[in-house]
Amino acid sequence: MRGKIDWLVARVYFLSTVPFSVLFVLRSSAIHSSYHVSGLAKIMLGVRMFRNSIVISRGTSFKATLAMALKLLETPPTEGLVVECGTWKGGSAANLSLVCRITGRTLRIYDSFRGLPPPETGDREAPYYQTGEYAGSLDEVRANIRRYGALECCEFVEGWFRDTMPSLSEPIVLAYLDVDLEASLDTCMKYIWPCLERGGFVFTDECTNLDYVALFYSERWWRENFDETPPGLVGAGTWTAPDPMTGNRVEILSVIGPS
Repeated sequence: MRGKIDWLVARVYFLSTVPFSVLFVLRSSAIHSSYHVSGLAKIMLGVRMFRNSIVISRGTSFKATLAMALKLLETPPTEGLVVECGTWKGGSAANLSLVCRITGRTLRIYDSFRGLPPPETGDREAPYYQTGEYAGSLDEVRANIRRYGALECCEFVEGWFRDTMPSLSEPIVLAYLDVDLEASLDTCMKYIWPCLERGGFVFTDECTNLDYVALFYSERWWRENFDETPPGLVGAGTWTAPDPMTGNRVEILSVIGPS
């Protein structure tokens, strides 16, 4: 009984914070004027993003996608893709696509659409996952984005990251990585970082595992791959909590960008 009451209180509290989150995040004075986003349009965007976070399975919190939306709205209308690596059922992609429609950008989604790959030797994250976990078919992801997002803004690249990411060459203004395995993070960062525009962002929701995000602090990795010092992360080492609406565990985002 106590657990049920705690769950109900958490759910009521979470719902009560939604309008404040939308208003606090999307009222930023730094939103670029060229997008002509009215106050009502911001509220409607926030409402749709919240609805999507309930109706589509996802591992990213509603407030985290709001944070990414704000960064896109604050970015001037220059050339550059939005990239998502790892989409599961398309929940965060649906939300990002709505913002891409406002800002006139393309969302390129990289995923195997078969779940996680077989683990590579030495991958410290592999014991926590199973091959094929977090699978969402391409048809399912398309259907979710068609219904709840802006499918016309999306491109889909199907396959393992090691096979698809090397062809990436276009400038990127924002990338979101939810790839779980260390080997996948390594591959994605090798090809995303050289394309990331100055002032762009890389978001990851893997920040709670410090072994995993050690890549962003590794002097050797950044020297060998880019002859640069590591950028670090903003927000690394924060906490996880069950989503009051779905019960899924969601993670706080960390972010990096080129200086």
